[in-house]
Amino acid sequence: MVLPPDPGKEGKETLLGIDSDGDGVRDDIQRYIYFTYPDDEKLRLGLAYYAKEFQGVLADADDREAAYEHAIKMARHGECLDYLKGDDSIYIERALDAEILNTRERSIAYITYSDNLGGRVIDGAPLKEWKDSCSFDVDVVGGDQ
Repeated sequence: MVLPPDPGKEGKETLLGIDSDGDGVRDDIQRYIYFTYPDDEKLRLGLAYYAKEFQGVLADADDREAAYEHAIKMARHGECLDYLKGDDSIYIERALDAEILNTRERSIAYITYSDNLGGRVIDGAPLKEWKDSCSFDVDVVGGDQ
């Protein structure tokens, strides 16, 4: 895998950061995922989809309807991570969230997104369907599980 270069301080200058390879995941987050979980391809892929959707969360934080659509997709990505890592998934997600929300501007956008979800309900998929919540074929990709 060819990783993009570390964006350094410039990666923190805008809300959406730098995505030099255009894959939808910020370069700093792509690097974090790879270096934190080098031996787990499934988890890396699940986290990449989660991070990509999180970019939409930040970009559309002010749009109530878009925020709700992102929240539904984030729930599916969370179910996938739960399927892959069980009880550890919450800690993995929290650590990634902290990396993603690494500036005041990003944190404020996330709070705005959260506020726009007020009063809305997101149904979870049944536990037996969490594997299907993954945006990739879990049985084909290497790694744990």
